[in-house]
Parts: sequence; structure tokens; C-alpha cells
Amino acid sequence: NIAGARQNSASWTDANGDYWFFGGQGRDKNGVIGNLNDLWKYNKTNKEWIWVSGSDIINQNGVYGTMGVAASANVPGARTNSVTWTDASGNLWLHGGQGRDRNGSSGYLNDLWKYNPTTNLWTWMKGSEFIRQGSVYGTKGTPSLNNTPSARAYSVTWTDANGDLWLFGGYGYDQSGVTLRYLNDLWKYNVSTN
Repeated sequence: NIAGARQNSASWTDANGDYWFFGGQGRDKNGVIGNLNDLWKYNKTNKEWIWVSGSDIINQNGVYGTMGVAASANVPGARTNSVTWTDASGNLWLHGGQGRDRNGSSGYLNDLWKYNPTTNLWTWMKGSEFIRQGSVYGTKGTPSLNNTPSARAYSVTWTDANGDLWLFGGYGYDQSGVTLRYLNDLWKYNVSTN
């Protein structure tokens, strides 16, 4: 097994030190260039690649299922320039980027996904299943189930000591979902309360 040539993938390192990456722009099994949604794991001990999830051909739509419910059919759409985190439980998280929504429309995304390496299942956690979404800011400093960052790519991310996921800026849509611009908004996602 070997992943095709690509750039701008999303990547993680798990608790065992194994390397994971998702999608990016590159070549599929036929050598055709486009956006990918394949998930790969590199096992350091065995020195082997494992194709874990997603398609082996380019430009696949997202399969969202029901928000908050893990399912074997769920998978993020093909995309590039997403951002990632690893939580305290070893789950892999993916947000946004430029790619395909549930209908195959291509653009900036604001969907938040969780991948559980133990169950091998994706869960659509937050955000929209469609491109071009504006931010819902709510009240600064006050958590709400309705708050969500806009569709964007190229953000900066980190995980704090409590296991919360942080996201800063990037390039994407403003609150209206109409204008693309550089962003400087700071977001915190509480994994335990969603």
C-alpha cells in the first residue's frame, strides 16, 4: 500500500506515534489529479501504510449522515487545506477546508468531523453540510450549541490542557457568508459539551 502523490492534506499523530493523513490535492488510483478524501495511517512499528477510509478516486461528495451519530457510511468530502486536532481520547478531528459538500458543490466548508480510530467511524459533529456558510458568533465568551465558525481554510489550531480544541482565523467567509476575507476570530470547542 502507498498513498498517491499529494499536497495540502490534513494530518495527525496518534497516541502511539503513528502518522495519519486525510485528503488533499493529488493523484487517485488512476493517476487523475483532484481533491481526495482518503484516510491513511502509517504504522511506525510495521513500517506499513494502511488505507483506512474514503474513496480511491477524486472529487467525492461528503456523506454526512445524522449530526452527532457515528456510522460506517459517513465520510468527509474530498478537500484540501483543512485543519486538525487530536483530543485526549485519541480521536482525530477535522474542520473545513476547500472541497465538496453533500451535493458535490465545491467551495469553502465549515463542517467539523470526529474520527474514532478504535471504531473506524466518522461522525459529523458541527457545521453545515453545504459550502459558503457564514459564522454564527452569538455572544463573545458565552458557549452556545448554535455558535459555529464560518466556512474557511488555512486556520491555525491547537489543543489546550483541558482537551478543548482552539481555532484562529484563516481565509474564508465573514458572518454573512457572502464575502471571502482573511479572518482573525478566535474559537474554542468544548469536546465534552459539544
